[in-house]
Amino acid sequence: MSSLWLLKGAHDVAGWQELEKDSRADAIDLAAFDRGAGWALVAADDPPDKYEGLVPEKPRDGLYVSEQAIPVYVFDCNELKTAEELIDALGDDAKKMLAKTGDPIRALERLGRAY
Repeated sequence: MSSLWLLKGAHDVAGWQELEKDSRADAIDLAAFDRGAGWALVAADDPPDKYEGLVPEKPRDGLYVSEQAIPVYVFDCNELKTAEELIDALGDDAKKMLAKTGDPIRALERLGRAY
């Protein structure tokens, strides 16, 4: 089963073109990206380390919002379907924040879990 990997790098590194090419050819499963902010989420069995200037790492748990405003909810290197699932997975502190804010996205933002 594939895990999510976070690729990080400056917006002008060569790896972005190769990543885009592989995504269009369905050679890689690109979940979301924000090139301006310097990150991409990729589903892969192993760290995708062939993209020059883009360094793979395990993503932090939280909400990633792409430059196309596509939300991706990540917990333990897996994609969850909803913000509510992420709140549940994050545990009591997240549930308490949700109770305070009444909105799962706002709760994730206040917890510092929105990227």
